[in-house]
Amino acid sequence: MRSTYQDVVEEVKNLKGIEEAVALAIERETEARDFYLSKAALMDKPKFKELYEYLANEEAKHLGYLERYRDQNELLVTSTEIPSGQSFTPEFDMGRIKGGEVTLGDAGILVAALRHERKSEDFYLEVAKRVDDESLKTFFEMLAGYERSHYELIDQFLEEITSFRMQT
Repeated sequence: MRSTYQDVVEEVKNLKGIEEAVALAIERETEARDFYLSKAALMDKPKFKELYEYLANEEAKHLGYLERYRDQNELLVTSTEIPSGQSFTPEFDMGRIKGGEVTLGDAGILVAALRHERKSEDFYLEVAKRVDDESLKTFFEMLAGYERSHYELIDQFLEEITSFRMQT
């Protein structure tokens, strides 16, 4: 059985050009946005709802960047450098999600989100390796950086709720 990363490498290798890569990325960003919106709509825990709404908005931004490139051949590249002392993602007060209300279902959603973010990061990094244009390379590396920051944020949530469960 191959790893997810190997699957991504194979998938990117089989793409027939940048247009196909962008179309696939748009499809995935749309799926991610819809996933996060659906989870936010179901959440009665404010911090989880806030997390999923934030992630849905982030995926919508990525979708906009990709559509802008597809439709106007325009690359929006913003810096992924983090100014000293600032976080790349918003701070969430994890204290409010502690307390027995967190379920295994909540953890399962976070694990699914982690897998998506990792696969997206791998996809963008692989595409970046295979493009010759430096602007496109930077664009896809930027998107990979965003996915990495989402992964880390979700991982913080997961660590917080699982460490709490381990202590009870």
